[in-house]
Amino acid sequence: MTGIMTHDGILIKQGDSYDIVMHFRSKCGKDFDISGANVTLNIKSGENNLFSIAGEIIEPAKGLAVIKITPQHTSVEAGVYEANIKAVFANGDVHTIFPQDITKNAVFEIVQGV
Repeated sequence: MTGIMTHDGILIKQGDSYDIVMHFRSKCGKDFDISGANVTLNIKSGENNLFSIAGEIIEPAKGLAVIKITPQHTSVEAGVYEANIKAVFANGDVHTIFPQDITKNAVFEIVQGV
């Protein structure tokens, strides 16, 4: 599992796997129950959707979810793509949770393997 995630980018070596583990918390730092929620990583190349990965809710009451990026996803051409992670909650609310800075676009960069 080789990769780096920052507040506005994900960097992964071509052909590798990487897990994005998320812990949802309220403003006061308590676990946020995400029962019935969906999280999705979306990767675009220009205006074209390259792929989307549905996350798995691991422990809903504790607010834990994971998005598993596989070699199938990272075997595309090395380069820089646009990324976001959206959460859709049981009440229908939609939130872009990545990038954290809403004034920036996030990048998903695949670097060429050795």
